[in-house]
Amino acid sequence: MFLRILIGVLLILHGVIHGILAVTPNPSAAEPVVATFFSEWAGQWLRGTLSGSALQIIAIVLAVIAGVGFIAAGLAMFDFLLPHDWWRALAIASSVVSLILCALFWNTYLIVGPVVAIGIIVVVGLLRWPTEAMLGY
Repeated sequence: MFLRILIGVLLILHGVIHGILAVTPNPSAAEPVVATFFSEWAGQWLRGTLSGSALQIIAIVLAVIAGVGFIAAGLAMFDFLLPHDWWRALAIASSVVSLILCALFWNTYLIVGPVVAIGIIVVVGLLRWPTEAMLGY
């Protein structure tokens, strides 16, 4: 039961962090503008293709999708609003979206994000840990 609470709370917190970063100004900017934490770090290949506002929208949408997904995965751990057997798929899908976000808008500030996302994909998806019995289901 403790493991379920721990994982559920960590998933929810990870989702909240995505949401916060979606609306945070870029700390490196001379004049910080709200909701540019990700979009100002778009790769040159992406900047040459899309406008700044399009990049900002893409970054916000990806961050919100990942954030809502992680929050939903955490809530599913508690059987709250979603069945508990959805948590694994939600956590993995949110991790994939988070990796896409980090790949498109990479900066060293984001180093923890891909590590956590890859860890979730490997441990939860490939290794199928923790088991249902470990979670108290």
